[in-house]
Amino acid sequence: MFSTIFSIPTSKKRNFGPFSPFLDPDLLPPAPNISVTPPKPEFLIGDTVSITCAAPAPGDRVRGFRFSATSGWVTDVRSSRRSFSHTFNVTGTRDGGFHTCSYTVLRPGRGNVHSPASRAVVINVRDRPTQPKLTVTPSSITVEGQPLVFSCQAPPGDAERRFGIFQEDLEVTGGIWEGSGGSGVRLRVERSGQNQTGNFSCRYEEMTEGRWITSYPSDAVQVIVKDPCPPPVLSVEPLSGVVATGHRLRLTCAAPRHDFRRRFRFFRDGAEVTPDAGDVIGGDGSELLFPRISREFAGNFSCRVEEEVGGAWLEAPPSRDVAVEVRASAQFELLPLVVGTAVGVASLLLGLLLAASLCRKRRGGSGWRGLRPGEDTGTFSMGDLEEAS
Repeated sequence: MFSTIFSIPTSKKRNFGPFSPFLDPDLLPPAPNISVTPPKPEFLIGDTVSITCAAPAPGDRVRGFRFSATSGWVTDVRSSRRSFSHTFNVTGTRDGGFHTCSYTVLRPGRGNVHSPASRAVVINVRDRPTQPKLTVTPSSITVEGQPLVFSCQAPPGDAERRFGIFQEDLEVTGGIWEGSGGSGVRLRVERSGQNQTGNFSCRYEEMTEGRWITSYPSDAVQVIVKDPCPPPVLSVEPLSGVVATGHRLRLTCAAPRHDFRRRFRFFRDGAEVTPDAGDVIGGDGSELLFPRISREFAGNFSCRVEEEVGGAWLEAPPSRDVAVEVRASAQFELLPLVVGTAVGVASLLLGLLLAASLCRKRRGGSGWRGLRPGEDTGTFSMGDLEEAS
């Protein structure tokens, strides 16, 4: 078995980086020293941390430093000093983990040469307090003028806390605040308005080592405040509103929206109409049917719609009035007889006129035949004519 060994002359060696197999380790600058200040077993959100990287080789010309962490961030700094401190504020757990540094020197004829990485130092970061939970009662979808209660509840804990509720990115300052303990807070809005429509969230600050640490925000809750319900529309069948006793009358109450559970009520002359056994309420409560109406149900009808909003029934303005007139059934029953009689009499008179006309024609043909041209009038007998006295 043969083995081949490659040799590169020293004068022609190239810098392939600190992990190149062709780079002579003796030509690399030594690894730097790394330290963390202040020395703490655990850092909090908002703490200031300094990582110092020092180059031990006195004969090399330092060109810069590189700081890196296991979380993925890398910071390059150009500096000719032999040590450099990278200072930053802790904003979250991403700033924690293992940290290393290296430096770059300038070698004559070699250019920039990177040192090996330093030993790793660990920065432990305490996470933010757990997010609270935001709820909106009685419902996140409501009608203008109704109350809203925002409740922000935090997990159990002994630390001092203070809470805030936010609409989009702005903190809510109005309303009535209830409770200030460590478990949560409530915000009561007595009369909601269109300006309450939007996304709401909450968070709290927890006192830790003499400093307020902000929690993660709660999940957002979308609040929708709708306009009050407009009046319903009442229609009647037949359209004229005139119906005979014993005939059918249908009233339909239609509402323009279906955002909430609804119920309908019908009124006659201001008094609510209670359906009898023979009356039918439609499946959604919008139809009132009288299969055989009686005269006492004549009058002005209207209807109302109520919406269930957050467990309360809210009444919309009434519909317009519709007049219903109930006529006596005898008038409707005699009408076909009157019409039939009139048609019969007219037919009889027409027949008599035609018969009389035919008779006159027949009598005229037997008593008068007329004169022909050139005939003498003296040939006709005048014996049948009476002389006028």
